[in-house]
Amino acid sequence: MGARDYHIITPLKRLVFVASHVGYPMDRTPLGGGAMVGLQLVKHWKPDASWKPVILGSGPETPAPGCDYHRLAAREGGLVDLGELDYARFCRDFEAETTAWILERRKDLPPKDTVIVVNDVSEGPGLEELAAAGYQILSIWHVDVVDYFNKLYLRRIVAPEKLTRLHERMRSIGADWILPDVLDLVFEKQRQTVYHSKRMIVPSRAMADTLMRCYGDLVGYEELARRIVVVPWGVWSDPPGPADENRAAELKEYHEIGENTTTLLTLSRISPEKGVHLLLEGLRLLETSGKIAGKDIRLFICGEPAFMMGQAYGRKVKAAAAKLKQVKVVFPGYLDGAAKRAYFKLGDLFVSPSIHESYGLNVVEAMHAGLPVLASDHYGVRDTLPPDAGRLVHYPTPKKAPPLLAAALLEMIADKAKLKKMGEAAREAASAMPFSAAADAVRLAALGLLK
Repeated sequence: MGARDYHIITPLKRLVFVASHVGYPMDRTPLGGGAMVGLQLVKHWKPDASWKPVILGSGPETPAPGCDYHRLAAREGGLVDLGELDYARFCRDFEAETTAWILERRKDLPPKDTVIVVNDVSEGPGLEELAAAGYQILSIWHVDVVDYFNKLYLRRIVAPEKLTRLHERMRSIGADWILPDVLDLVFEKQRQTVYHSKRMIVPSRAMADTLMRCYGDLVGYEELARRIVVVPWGVWSDPPGPADENRAAELKEYHEIGENTTTLLTLSRISPEKGVHLLLEGLRLLETSGKIAGKDIRLFICGEPAFMMGQAYGRKVKAAAAKLKQVKVVFPGYLDGAAKRAYFKLGDLFVSPSIHESYGLNVVEAMHAGLPVLASDHYGVRDTLPPDAGRLVHYPTPKKAPPLLAAALLEMIADKAKLKKMGEAAREAASAMPFSAAADAVRLAALGLLK
């Protein structure tokens, strides 16, 4: 009997990426860091003969050329201007439609060969149903929703782990039904995401520690520690060109920025958790104290209001800026990639005054552009900002933040030569954190769940 060649056919692995904020033109849509990471993951992933990604989003545009994209729970007016209740309805619609879409295609997406990667928590699909159908689930954590809710709405009255334990007790006696749906999206959706995720990608060690405190009892501390993988996102950037230099020069002339001007820059979605009002109050304190008398200081607040409380907060921020008499405040609006690079070239110092920040993509972008950073002591910045590249300010409470920010700001802008050295250290640190490494880590962790 002659020898024969036997070929083992490896089944095609499929990765279903469920990302509610994907599909929008991010060069002009202020949807935040999670949406941008989702878009960049789709762009960086390169399918081959062994695996194929399928993308489920709600936006009108295919996020990357040639990708297998499906739009669900569409909102023709977009998501940016939705209030709390309308956004909660969108979350439920996206949950229902993505869950049904996957389950209806079990023949094309067999659970043994398909991993579900969830880019959101509150906006995610029904993980209990998907897990029951045999799907392996990896969740990406851009926001610890319970911790965010605690800081923004409850003013950190209690620790987040006390809230999750209270919810668990209510659930155990069947009393969780009394929670309105908005709170169910916070507590129950996050609980389900922890319980059913075989891997959890978090951007910082601090977030991992918080999740361990909140949910260690739910699945077991050792098991939860095994499931959590810390993957800092790092930075992506388009290569600078001559147009960036020209645009920066034009902006410098237009805004009358001279040798003696100190230029501060903050860049984010304009919403309460970003803490821009704290920075403005800190600058007001410096003005009234006379400590910056005679100094030429400009503050660029880059970004647009978005989501739920964003519009009201935007008005509050502009009213606070109008009270400043010496510091000139400019609102350039939402910046695309080229505009962002140009404005970064104007800055002496990047300020991130956030009350809550899960990672801080804009901090790493600013570092990559060579800017030193003054930041609140939030989750991600502790892992990414070296001591020689900037300074952290801890907020005992939001009310105590303005004078602490003011003192740190005054100290930092007093020495421009030191700021420049900090900027060089920041650039070096950010250059060692390419986003491509994070994208590969997520893909390998997800596909590694398939036997």
